[in-house]
Amino acid sequence: MKRSERNDTGFSLFADALTPGPYQCFLCDEEDVIGEDGLCDRCRAKLKYCPNPNYLAPLDGIAIGLQYTDEISSAVMRFKKNGQKEYAGFFTQYLSVPDDWQADILVPVPMHPLKKWMRTFNHTELLASYLSHSTGIPYSSKLLFKTRFTYEQKKLRDPAERRRNIRGSFCCDPLVKGLRIVLVDDVFTTGATVYECAKVLKQAGAAKVYLSAVTSPAH
Repeated sequence: MKRSERNDTGFSLFADALTPGPYQCFLCDEEDVIGEDGLCDRCRAKLKYCPNPNYLAPLDGIAIGLQYTDEISSAVMRFKKNGQKEYAGFFTQYLSVPDDWQADILVPVPMHPLKKWMRTFNHTELLASYLSHSTGIPYSSKLLFKTRFTYEQKKLRDPAERRRNIRGSFCCDPLVKGLRIVLVDDVFTTGATVYECAKVLKQAGAAKVYLSAVTSPAH
């Protein structure tokens, strides 16, 4: 079963029925013999993990799966820009929620409704739904909202510009009060977006706010 033949509406991941033979690798996007992780041997050897990533308040903890290499960047773009939703299952294997977080709920980093309409889906909602299925932690896309359309963060090089661009663009439901929340995102760079989300959640009374993300550049 090649990736083009998969059904992305359920939670059956790519590893369910693999037998030896050529399949498309999720990173190089070429046909090869791949393992249960959806990777060929060459791409697997290139993976770099992100142990003990740095973070600042108002976040209470952070878990990052992979370092942001050129191969990961290309895969992220196929997921987000090309609408290849099967990447949600692939990337979920690099998301984690440590037991000591005692998380109550997973919350995807929200997308402005206009941008979601333009892209047709929010990739972080897909990641959160797959992570919820694998961990048993419920998720909700109705607790945190983006209320202002902003310039694309990755096009802003200066961290201060990113903070100004995103400031005041989120709001949340008062129901977050007392909850231990795990934000779910794909890429953690300067952290401007996630820190703004965490600030809004903490101001509304969230007990703890953590981040689980797929990848981050090496710091």
